[in-house]
Formats: sequence, C-alpha cells, structure tokens
Amino acid sequence: MTRSRIGIRGYTDTPSVAPGETVSFHLSADRAGQADVRLVRLQHGDPDPSGPGIRITPVPAEVDGVVDVAPRFTQHGSFVTVDDSRGALAGAQGLTVHCFLWPTTPAKEHQGIIGRWSEAERSGWALTIEDGRPTFTVGDGETTVSVTGAPVFPEVWYSVTARFDPATRQVTLHQRSVVNSVNSRLSTIVDLDTDADAAATCTVSPAAPAVPLVMAGLSAGAPTPERVVGAYNGKIDSPAVWDRPLDDADVARLATGEDMSVPASARWDFAAGITKAGIADDVARDISGNGLDGRLVNQPDQAMTGWNWTGEEEHFVHAPEQYGALWFHEDSLADCAWPVTTTWTVPEGMRSGAYALEVTTEDGNEDHVTFFVIPPRGTAENKILLLVPTFSYLAYANSQVMQNAVIGQSVMGVLTTLDDLDLELHESRYGYGLSTYDYHADGRGVQYSSWRRPILNMRPKYRHEFGSVWQFPADLHLIDWLESNDFGYDIATDHELAAEGHALLARYNVVITGTHPEYYSGRMLDAWEAYLAGGGRGMYLAGNGFYWTATQHPAKPWLIEVRKGETGDQAWRGRPGELFHSTTGVRGGLWRMKGRAPQKLFGTGYGAHGLDRSTGYLQLPDARDKRASFVMEGIDPDEIIGHFGLVNNGASGLEMDRIDYALGTPPNVLLLASSRGHSANAMMVPEEQYFSHAGMNGREDPLVRADIVVFTTKNGGAQFSTSSMAWCGSLSHNGYDNNVSRMTANVLRRFAQDGPIEPID
Repeated sequence: MTRSRIGIRGYTDTPSVAPGETVSFHLSADRAGQADVRLVRLQHGDPDPSGPGIRITPVPAEVDGVVDVAPRFTQHGSFVTVDDSRGALAGAQGLTVHCFLWPTTPAKEHQGIIGRWSEAERSGWALTIEDGRPTFTVGDGETTVSVTGAPVFPEVWYSVTARFDPATRQVTLHQRSVVNSVNSRLSTIVDLDTDADAAATCTVSPAAPAVPLVMAGLSAGAPTPERVVGAYNGKIDSPAVWDRPLDDADVARLATGEDMSVPASARWDFAAGITKAGIADDVARDISGNGLDGRLVNQPDQAMTGWNWTGEEEHFVHAPEQYGALWFHEDSLADCAWPVTTTWTVPEGMRSGAYALEVTTEDGNEDHVTFFVIPPRGTAENKILLLVPTFSYLAYANSQVMQNAVIGQSVMGVLTTLDDLDLELHESRYGYGLSTYDYHADGRGVQYSSWRRPILNMRPKYRHEFGSVWQFPADLHLIDWLESNDFGYDIATDHELAAEGHALLARYNVVITGTHPEYYSGRMLDAWEAYLAGGGRGMYLAGNGFYWTATQHPAKPWLIEVRKGETGDQAWRGRPGELFHSTTGVRGGLWRMKGRAPQKLFGTGYGAHGLDRSTGYLQLPDARDKRASFVMEGIDPDEIIGHFGLVNNGASGLEMDRIDYALGTPPNVLLLASSRGHSANAMMVPEEQYFSHAGMNGREDPLVRADIVVFTTKNGGAQFSTSSMAWCGSLSHNGYDNNVSRMTANVLRRFAQDGPIEPID
C-alpha cells in the first residue's frame, strides 16, 4: 500500500452547532505554512466502487479561504498541577512529603510522583520512581542529592515519606507496603520484602524555581514551566506536604493513615469532591485550609479504590474515604488545547446536516474536520429526525483495538485491513488519544473519551480494519439514501438528546437511529421510552444499540465516560470496586444488567456478531399479516431481503439483534423476517453464553441472527427495527431500487405521516 504522509489535522470545539452559533476549528500542521479551507456537506463517504462513491459537496461560506497553520503542542498524560507562586511548598527551610502510591509500570524510567521541581534547571525537590525504586531528590540548579528506597511491585500499595532536614543536612526516605486482602495485586501471604529506610547527607537546599507543584509528573521548567514531563503510571492517594521535617514517630503514623497533630502546608483529598451525583469538577482539594487547591489535567481516572479500600463497599459515594485515589496514565488526553485557527458562525436558514471543514495544505494533504448542523434550538424544520450517535462515535474514537489486539483477526474472521489513518494512529499512538476500546500504556482500559482532539476514524473515506465502514462513515450510507430519495430530515446528535431529553424527540413524527447507537445514558433511554409511549415512531436501522452505559461529564459536555462491567462484548473489564462512573455516580456496564434490555423499547437486542460475512433475511409468516402490508408493499413473498450490500455483501451482519420475550420484547410484535446463513465465525455474545458449548455459531445456532420486527405502542406510536449494523449498507444497491430501500421507504413514509398508527394487538 502506497502511503503519503498526512500533514494536517484538526477538531472542533463541539460536535454540533445551530444557526446563530459559532463553531471553532483547531488545526495543527507538520510545519508552518498556509492551508485552504472550505465548508463541505458530507453525503456519502464509502469509496467502495460498488456503491455511489464519495459524495462531498462544497457549500460556499464565510469560513472559506486561506488560514495560517503551524505545529501545535499537545500535552499528553494526566497529572495534577498546583500553583505555588507564594512559595509555600518550596521546602528550603525543611520539608516532609508523604503519599500512598500504587505504581503500575515501576520499570518505566523517571516517573514523577509529586514535586516542586524544574526538569530544565534541575532544581527544587521531587519524589520520583527511578530504576523501579521510590527516589527523593533535592537540587539547587548546580548540585542534586538523591536518596532511594527498595524496588516496588506493580499494583501494590506503598506508603512513602521523604524528608529534608536543613539542621542535620539529611534527606531520608521511608517506604512501607500497606497491603490488605483486596487493595493490591498480591495478598498479605506474600513476603514482599520491600520496606526500606534510607538516608543521605545533603549539602544543598532545594531551590525555588518558578514552577508549579506537580503530581504524576514533573514540570519541564523554563521556558515552559506549564508543560509536564516524566509522566507517572499508577495511583496516588492522600498526598501531603509539611514545611518542616516530621519526627520519626509522626512518619510511622503516616504509614497507618493516622491524622497528624502537625498542621500540613498542603494536604490534598481526592475524594473531597465526591457527591451523590459523582465528581463534577477538576479540582484537587487542599483540606489543610491553606488554599492550595490543585487542578486535574487530562482527566486522570477518578473515584478509584484507595490504599484503604476494604472491598465491603463497591460504590464510591457510599464510602468516599476509601476512594481517595486518582489513577494517572502517561497517554491520557482530554483536550488537545490547540489555539483556535478559524471560526464560523452558522447563518440563519442553514440546512441541517453533516458537514466538515475541508482543509488542504499547499502540498496536497487534506483533512475533513467533521461536525453537524442542527435546526435552530428548540425547533424542528422537518417531520423526520436522524439521531446521530455521537456518544458511540466518541466510544470508538481513534480505536486501535483490532490492529493491536492479539486476537483481533480471530474476532473479525478476516485479515486485518489497515487504512492510512490506522497507520498514522499507530505511528503517533498518543498523538490523538485513545478510544474506550483501547488500553492505556499501563494496562488499564480507557474509560474517558473526548471530542476535543482529531478523531481520525470519524472521517469520510475511512474503512474499518475488517475492510468495511463503521460508525460515522456507515451512517453516511443512510444520509446518502435520505438525500437521494428526497426525504426532508433534520439532524440532531446524542449530545442534544442528553441535554434536551424527550422534548427533542417530541418535535418529530419519526426518529431514525444511526447504524450503531451502542452507548447510551439513562436520560437518553428515558427520552425514547417517553417518546414511544406518547405516540412517537422509531426506526432502529442498526445493530448492537442501547448496549453500554455511557455518561457525560457535567462540566465538560465534550467528554464521555464508559466503564465496562462483568460481561458483554468488551475489550477490557473494570477492576473490582471501580464500576461506578466518576462523572455521574451511575453504575457502568450493560443496560440489560440494569433491567433496561433494548428489547423492551425496540423489540430486539444485541445477540450475536459476525464481522466476516453478511447475509440476507428470510421472510416469515408475519410478513403476510395484513397489519404489516404497509411495510411489505412492493416486495414479493419469496424475495430474500438484502442478500446484497456494501457491508460484506448483505444486509444482516457485523452485529445483530433478535427478539427475546424474556428480556421484554412486546407481545404484539410482528416478526417479519430473520437472517440465515451466517458463518462459523458469527458467535453469540458473552452474556448469552451461560455455559459455553459446541455449536454456538452462525452455522449451527438459530439464535445467531438478526430479526426484522414492527409493532405499535400506546397512543398511536410504533417501532420498526431491522436489527443489523449492515442494513444501511444495502440501501444504495442497484441505484436504490431494491427491497431494503423499498421496505425502509415504506415504513418511513407511513411513520412520518400525521395521525396515529393502527394498533397491532
């Protein structure tokens, strides 16, 4: 594969924008220069020659023109920074620093735990990990003195105390393991032999460089003291600093978590911001009374089990004193924080749709910075709403799971196909941040995902690792079909649904999903339930929808949180005691495991996946029921539905849903068709496999399938579900003249009409 270097990337500050509102574009280039920018409307992004091809249309706009671009710095890694412009934590007159730490990659070189240290000037003081050992260093810009403890084990809790005593000219370090039955990887039966006491003569006093105090890293120092290097992987709990050397008795008390009689200069309690609704801000609260609050950067994992977690309580809001840890990662990224390159204010009358700022450099490299234009806030311009699943886009943002996972090709059943953008992500693994399907460098699953970074797999033309489109490029199949069939529609995103709830859906006669609305919040499900119960009509043209719990940060709406639970199709699994979302306090995991299986609202729910081959649907007796005649109009009884398409050559594939009355499928559902002929690689999902046994694959198990259903709800409402991620890839076949297109159009025209749908009893 010939690959040309991509020299320009960008992102917007928000997923969606309405007329009268302004969206900002943040661009970074490999080198300084100029780039042409123009607004384009996105209609079809699948380059497969069997389909309509790329359909991107320029839309003249005030943002069109030439902009200056340059390389932009991105700060990677999560940490805490504390402004100490008063010098209260400088330590020249004496110092004690203590914290509990739980390192995850102790063999990684030069990790800052806590320090008021300038890396450039080699001055100040710092508690770090060097050669796998806690190390305390002081420096005056010319000379440094260090004292080192014993090697530490990964994922084991330690109490570490360091002192500088100017009277005795000594630096000391005291290290104790604080393992209980549940808080560490190893149990109390192991003789760790890692307790240590060390001392060294110190001929210098720590200087006071103009840098902040940093936890989980070190200030780069002049000329960029705000930048952080030496990223730490692991947890930190209860860090504190005293402006004097504590005596040995006090040091011994620190390892037991006892309150100190000597007031601290600063004492940070990472659990102090916990409320019943989670943690709403990025403040590391100083409870010493000295006002030295810190600021969390790049969203370290919050509401983490601490050194004193007993395992008796698994919800952090019920025992906040046991959830005083933050988990830091060297590759976390919550906001690239690039400066604004250009802005665009959406003019009145701008048509709702999928748009991008097309950016082209002078040497021909390009990017499409995607966003959505919605109708004026609080209004509807059409009777049809396409609900774009931006929460799911974020969950998969820059996913590298298939190209990096050992079993990736086994899951897919096909050889991995890498796009140029996959290679770019691999080359700059930390450059654009990770998806919630990836692992941090220390093995922790990624649980936060942000819009404020380039999202390379949310670009037209991108093809997934199994050779087909997925998420946003797949949703362009549906947008292209709506456009080509002259359906008037509005677009809104999950972010609008999360903000407005039922009021958003209630403005429309019919709401259509994207191809894969997998990640949902409780408020979003509430909106759908109220809408369908109140006479609304839904069209679920997707598979594996409404599956994982996802929540939005209350103060940063561009950030979502996902914590994978005990079962489900999952790339990683949350650790014991860490299943509840820090941002909201709700329990993570599958909605099915919380009494809200998608069958209860949409008739079908996720049951199987098969990424290698898609098939068609066989019609069933209910397809001839007169109450379904509006769905089946123009389709002969012997036709196989969707034995063609751009997604693995069929309308049923990738991830598939089926009815299950035990999980809440309404009793009045009409089962119109079910898919058949899936491969041995198509398998039931884990939550369906109570006991694993032979025959649980698409060749042998009748539960490996997708079902097409229709049913009515109270007050004249109705729901139509096709239950496959591949469905929309079949819409354009034969110039849109096919039974998938015809069935979808039949339902959409009827559901978009005013007046109730005739009940199906």
